Amino acid sequence: MPQILTYPHGIKYKKSGWENQVKQGTGGSIPCNNELYEGKKIVNTGGEEWWGSPNGSTYYSWSTANYHPFNQKDGGSSQTGLHYWLKTSTNGYTQARWFDIGAEGGSNHGAYVGKNARSSWLSQVTAVWFLFNGHETTTTRDCYARVEKVAIRYRDPSGKVSIKKVTEKLGDLAYGYGIRGSSKHMFGYALSSSQRSEVCKNDYHFLGLRVQIQLRRGGSGTSTDVLQGGISGIRLGLGTSPTSSWDTTSKRALVGRGNCKWDDFDEDKLWLETR
Repeated sequence: MPQILTYPHGIKYKKSGWENQVKQGTGGSIPCNNELYEGKKIVNTGGEEWWGSPNGSTYYSWSTANYHPFNQKDGGSSQTGLHYWLKTSTNGYTQARWFDIGAEGGSNHGAYVGKNARSSWLSQVTAVWFLFNGHETTTTRDCYARVEKVAIRYRDPSGKVSIKKVTEKLGDLAYGYGIRGSSKHMFGYALSSSQRSEVCKNDYHFLGLRVQIQLRRGGSGTSTDVLQGGISGIRLGLGTSPTSSWDTTSKRALVGRGNCKWDDFDEDKLWLETR
């Protein structure tokens, strides 16, 4: 039976039962367009520095479940999602790369959103959640993967790109905490209270995300090690207070098709994705 993508309003997700809380995204039901931009340079925009290295590789897929960033199922250690990885034998080696998920990838804060940009244009998006892994990272020599920073990208009331970093921790994984091994770790952060109010009370519409992943080999020796950090199970939190405990009875927001052009977007005639 076809389902419609929805997100619960005003609550936090929980790690237990993760795949049953939100519609699976591998069939095309995602809240933004299926685009990805790799940030391979340092960018200062919207009051934040985003550090992007040309070293290392990125892998993801919009058609293969194990590499799909919106795959809600935990497929074990073979599922690395959208991931950044490299090999190195250099001691004290740190690299990072940022990624824009959704339309207008690489656009700076304050740039005008293009007329052909596509998204669901969902309102009141104030939090970001996903599962983070370092499955392929060497488990010795101080090798770790980290989430350095994450932002929500919007079309603001003036039709410009607005990039807002999420700063209030809601999930288990903290910024900068090193992970590796077979487990996936639940990342959840929200905008500050004042920014949540600004987004919810004004004409801000979801465009996509920006995520920066850091890889580090801090140890010594001459061995060549693998460093890898990946994300899957992306989902959104809504409202001025997206902090209540998980339940199955809270109101949920219908999410329109992620590939709707802004000129075609009409909140009174919402395009829905039912795959």
